[in-house]
Amino acid sequence: MFGALSALSILYPSPLRINLLGDSADTVDVALSWLVQHELNHAAIGHFKLTDGAALVEGGGEKAFSIATRRSSKSSPLEALPEQEQQLASLCLELQADHDATEIVIGAYSSENHELFRYYAICIALVIFVIERVDRENSSQEITHPKASTRLFQLLAYLVELPYIPAYKRAHSEGLTEMPEDYLPPRDELIRYSENVFAPVFAACEIMAEAVELPGIMTELGGVEAFFADINRAVFEGHEDVEAFVTPCARQWAELKPLNDRLLAMLGWKDR
Repeated sequence: MFGALSALSILYPSPLRINLLGDSADTVDVALSWLVQHELNHAAIGHFKLTDGAALVEGGGEKAFSIATRRSSKSSPLEALPEQEQQLASLCLELQADHDATEIVIGAYSSENHELFRYYAICIALVIFVIERVDRENSSQEITHPKASTRLFQLLAYLVELPYIPAYKRAHSEGLTEMPEDYLPPRDELIRYSENVFAPVFAACEIMAEAVELPGIMTELGGVEAFFADINRAVFEGHEDVEAFVTPCARQWAELKPLNDRLLAMLGWKDR
């Protein structure tokens, strides 16, 4: 895997090549840390309350929701949902666990950590590609995970928001309804962040898609301009107008968002 990534990366301009920190063991360690956090966050968020304790397994394993394959004598809260939403619920739970694991692994924003953010995001994307590859190798008619492109869309959207999060938190703590301009990072810092993080991570996704022989994922991402236009739309305009999104990954994210919010409300999370 790492040999293929290095060979393909050489074909890109130097700023867009995959420049991993440390050696391959360090990359695997970060990737596994994210995967462990993903699984732990299923419990931390409260997903097993919704699934009546049934397991959620990555990478082609049994997706044992009680509403699907391991019914218990006690009904699952998910059974109160319409049948179509029951089928989509697992996709939302995966995206929730992805988000919180990413938040933990990437950490708080700092202008000094752009290189780390890029590295961590690439490690996370690598896990997403591997999960997708294993899922397809263990192909099942049952859809239990979001598209890999949708998971990547959420990851990149989080990176877009990251530099603004300290300002959001400060304004919220002060009870402000509008964001003061001087709370935001300087424009030159945001440009540097975009060049050091967004572009290299997107290029890394292209390289990884080819390395794991899943080029169709990049088609779903829709190209750099469309992809980032949809991310900006999601971050700054919201999800309500699903038809405004042009890429398949963004559309799936927007279509799942209302159900996702209701599931979080069922678990008592109102400000996420």
